[in-house]
Amino acid sequence: MQQDPLFERIWSGAAPMEEWTASVTGGATKPITENIVAIHTGYLFGNVTAIRTGAGLVLIDTGSRETASQTLAALRRWDDSSIHTVIYTHGHIDHTWGARLLDQEADARGLARPRIIAHRNVLYRFDRYDATHALNSIVMGRQFNQPGYTFPDDHRRPDEVYDDTLALTVDGVRIELFNGRGETDDATFVWLPEQRVLASGDFVIWVFPNAGNPRKVQRFAPQWAMALRRMQDLRPDVLIPGHGPVVAGEARVAQVLGDGAQVLESLTGQTLELMNQGRSLSEILHAVSAPAELLAKPYLLPKYDDPEFVVRNIWHLYAGWFDGNPAHLKPAPEAELAAEIASLAGSAQALAQRATALAIAGRTRLAAHLIELAATASPDDKTIQTARAGVYTQCMRAETSLIGKALFAVYQRDAAAQSTVGKSGS
Repeated sequence: MQQDPLFERIWSGAAPMEEWTASVTGGATKPITENIVAIHTGYLFGNVTAIRTGAGLVLIDTGSRETASQTLAALRRWDDSSIHTVIYTHGHIDHTWGARLLDQEADARGLARPRIIAHRNVLYRFDRYDATHALNSIVMGRQFNQPGYTFPDDHRRPDEVYDDTLALTVDGVRIELFNGRGETDDATFVWLPEQRVLASGDFVIWVFPNAGNPRKVQRFAPQWAMALRRMQDLRPDVLIPGHGPVVAGEARVAQVLGDGAQVLESLTGQTLELMNQGRSLSEILHAVSAPAELLAKPYLLPKYDDPEFVVRNIWHLYAGWFDGNPAHLKPAPEAELAAEIASLAGSAQALAQRATALAIAGRTRLAAHLIELAATASPDDKTIQTARAGVYTQCMRAETSLIGKALFAVYQRDAAAQSTVGKSGS
């Protein structure tokens, strides 16, 4: 399998991922072998792998709510056979939602519904999704700047689950499943040993690993690195990632897997070293950094998550929620603290003015502290809300990660709505 010119430009950093997304929008198939294709609908939407067997098709993932119909249409342009088995690489909705369409298609054609296989923890994930449906709608709406977003429900549960590894044979095609913890605790990567094709799921996503998302449950940077090393040991010839274009060639695949492991190993090692010295989370956050030469790789750019967020997750994995600051163990109500500091500063307005000056000077971290204190001390002051909107506009401009920008945007919009000038600074 050879890569096309666009891939080479993406690999070198000469072309942005948006150009690849434009090339596959609407649904496109990428031939891997005569009987294997990857199906793409765009970077934000999970890839699907289809394997042709004499017993029917085997799919790895199913597509998102937004593009599952495009995925299915692209699949049917390639092969109209019944779908025998579906493997979830994990329980995130951009990889599982399309299973509903597959069931509907099977029912309409009078065929048996596909057998769905996943790690056991996918069942627990879907139970959690049901219990926190409204919360998930809020979180996802904020993360992707879609106010009013409604999280899917009625998740298609797997029919069979496994714990550590599982080997399947479908009409003579051997398919091996391996569990690893990374972005989720229910993740599976799929290995086709005879073809030397690896479907990594979201262990590889063509950006810096999403191991620190501030509004999601615990993520597992150390174990993510271990899973990537385990994949590297298989020596794949082809890597089909959870998002983004297919990588071909053993050397390039090894590089992608190894670099991803190395950046997570570095963050984990640095964080643990300082934790073992008794340092606080605040000290660690400002002392640990990811290797710059790795963050410069086109497939490790911190455009979605942020290494600093990952350090927080590593801390939480090993040390729990207490950050080492005794004032945070049993904190005073925020309004009480804000009123006291505003009094010391002379007024809430004085805090807001200083926050604005700091933000303009590029000191957005400190500015955010002060403007929140000012707004909490005087929540009905529209002038302060105007300043708050301006500070968070500066924070958005300074932030590199999509997640960080999105969260700052939530509070920028909130402040603008409460200010005297509408959406000031937006």
